Amino acid sequence: MANESPHGVGQKGRFYLTKNIWVPQQPLENFNLKMSDMILRNMPKLPLAGEEAMQVFPVLGELKKSHDKIMADLQYLLSHHEEIPTLHEVHPRDLYVPGRAWRTFLLKLMGHEVKENTAAVPDTMAAINRIPGVHTALFSILHGRAEIEPHRGSAAGVVRFHYPLIVPKEPEKCWIEIGGHHFFWEVGKPLVFDDTREHWVKNQTDETRVVLIIDFDARMPFPVSLYTGLRYNLIRRSAEVMKVIERAAIGVPPRSKTADAELPKAA
Repeated sequence: MANESPHGVGQKGRFYLTKNIWVPQQPLENFNLKMSDMILRNMPKLPLAGEEAMQVFPVLGELKKSHDKIMADLQYLLSHHEEIPTLHEVHPRDLYVPGRAWRTFLLKLMGHEVKENTAAVPDTMAAINRIPGVHTALFSILHGRAEIEPHRGSAAGVVRFHYPLIVPKEPEKCWIEIGGHHFFWEVGKPLVFDDTREHWVKNQTDETRVVLIIDFDARMPFPVSLYTGLRYNLIRRSAEVMKVIERAAIGVPPRSKTADAELPKAA
């Protein structure tokens, strides 16, 4: 791709608020990351994993309650695996993995539901909708031997939740490091962290890892909440976000009972 840097990360350019009005992306992200360092002091202690994560964020138990239904949605989705785009196909500046080794199926972005996609996974979306303050939700599908290079997200004041659905048989060989903390995924055991902390992922197996990612409001105190609220409402209405949603909407056919009967059983 023409907009790739030598290190495999899409180059930062213009962030389009409207079709013709833009701001330079890199200075905007740099400012936001500085704000995130301040916001971190008001965040819950993160990262958290397993039962400790559930104790601090009990509402996320809605996913555990719906685990079998979400898995049924996922198995159906994986039957359309080749249609699922990579992250950089949806958002060209975010190229952290070369090729097609990291695919993302977007369900919600900055509060906008991707209806063409959610029809394929109705039970998953029903569970997500029972969680207040969700900004973004997606299935993250990482192939074997893939590595997501170290990076920082720019969504200050947002908590990220990983709900593992498929992990390699040797889970300790597929891991994530977040601000120096080392974790590996286990099915049904959640991980909660601040996406603006530097993190990187490595799958050292030949198997695929799938997690459901949810970003939700961290409920910052005033006046921090004023900044995070303004940022959220500005970006969610931007032409850039609308374009990402357009690219992400691949329109997998709605899941039906007939489709469920034809699916292979999960291992």
